[in-house]
Amino acid sequence: MREPTGNNEKNAGRDFDIVFRGDFIDVTLGPDFETAAAPQTSPLWAAVEDACKQYDCNRVMIEGHFPDRPRESREIVESAMRAATVASELWCAICLEDYEIGERSELFKTIARTRGAHVKFFSDREHALAWLRSNPAE
Repeated sequence: MREPTGNNEKNAGRDFDIVFRGDFIDVTLGPDFETAAAPQTSPLWAAVEDACKQYDCNRVMIEGHFPDRPRESREIVESAMRAATVASELWCAICLEDYEIGERSELFKTIARTRGAHVKFFSDREHALAWLRSNPAE
C-alpha cells in the first residue's frame, strides 16, 4: 500500500486537490472550481488520470460543491466519455454538496457506464465511501 500524498505541484493554481488515500484517489473540488469548455482536455480529468496511473488505482472519489453554471447535454456527454478513459474499470463516487441528483446525473452515469466506468452520485460522503470501497479494485 502506498502512503497518502498531499497537494501535488501539478494541481497548483487549479481549484481542486488530489490526494491518494491508500485505497482510493480523493479529489476535492474547490469553491471556485469550473470545468473547462472542452472536457476532453479538462485539467481535472487529466490530473485524475495521472493519479490513477501513478497509484495504480481505479477508485476515485470526487467531492465538493457543484459549479453554478448549468451544463449543456453535450458537455455532460463529453465529460462522461472523458471520465471513462481515466482508468480501466473506473469506479467513481461523485459526492456534491447542494446538488440534486436528476436527469443530468443519470445521463453522465449512463454514458460513462457504456464506456466501461462505474459512476454513482451521492450527497452523503459516508455512503459514497461505502459504495466505493464495496466494489473491486483493479
